Amino acid sequence: MVLKNIFKRDDKVKFSKNDTKVSILGKGVSGSVELYQSKSNPEFKYAVKIYHSRESYENKKDYKVRILHEYNIISQISHPNIIRAYDYDVSLSGSIIKVFLEAGSSNLFQLLKPPVDINEMLDIWKQIVSGVSYLHHENVCHRDLKLENIVFNSSHSQIKIIDFATAQKLTNDNSESVGLVGSEKYASPEMYTSIKYDGKLADVWSLGIILYYLLVRKLPWSSATWNNPEYQQYSSSSNRTAIFDNEYPPSLVQITSQILEPNPQLRVNCGDIQKFIEQISNKL
Repeated sequence: MVLKNIFKRDDKVKFSKNDTKVSILGKGVSGSVELYQSKSNPEFKYAVKIYHSRESYENKKDYKVRILHEYNIISQISHPNIIRAYDYDVSLSGSIIKVFLEAGSSNLFQLLKPPVDINEMLDIWKQIVSGVSYLHHENVCHRDLKLENIVFNSSHSQIKIIDFATAQKLTNDNSESVGLVGSEKYASPEMYTSIKYDGKLADVWSLGIILYYLLVRKLPWSSATWNNPEYQQYSSSSNRTAIFDNEYPPSLVQITSQILEPNPQLRVNCGDIQKFIEQISNKL
C-alpha cells in the first residue's frame, strides 16, 4: 500500500502558518498540544498535537506510520462525541509530525467538582457511552478510556472522547487485543492476566470505572489485580453493590456492578448499557 493513500484529510478546513497560538493545552509522553486561532476566521479555534521527533532506530516511514496511527483511526470515523481530526503535517526532514484536531476544553478530571448532580452525571456518561458504542460498531476499541481522555468541547455543551494513541482497529484476522495499555486504574482485570483479550469488553470495564467516579468522586481501586486489597475484596464478595452507599439509585448501582464484572464472559456490552440508559432516562 502506498503510504499517501492511508491517511484521509478533511479538505474543508484550512490552516495557515499565520494563525495565532493561544495557549499550551498540555504536555505528555508523546508530545504537546497547543491551541490555535484562525487568522482568516477568528471564531475558529483548533488544537495542534506536536509529536516528539522520531527515535534514532526509526526510519521516516516507520515513524510516520507509528505517529499517524491515531490520526488514521480518528479520520475514518465521525461521531458527535468523538474528537475530529482535520489534517496533519510532516516536516521536510520527516522528523516532526503535527496533527490538527478539533479544539476541546478541560477534561472531566479537572472539571468535576462536588456536589454530585446524578442527572447531570448520567447525561455526561450517556454521551461517553454513545461515543464508545459507535466505536465498537465500527470495530474500534479505545483501550485508554479515563477521565483525562474525556473533554468538553470549546463551548462546554458536548462531551468528546480524545487520545486514540492506543486504540485498535479490529479485523477478522485481528479480532483480539494484546498487552496492558492505557491507565492501570481503569484497566480491566483480564488485561493483567491474559495475553489476549476482548478490547471492547475492556472498554466497557473502563466505562464502569468512569461511572463510579462520576457518582462517588473517587476511584474504587488503584488496579484490578489480586494484590490490590480493595479490588480483592470486591471481586471475592457476593455483594458487589456494597462499594456504593445507600444514597445512590439502585438501578445505577446494579448496572455498575454488571459492568464491573471481573469475568469478561459475564460482563455486559455497550448494547446492554444503552438499553439500560433508555430504560432509566425518564425515571431519574
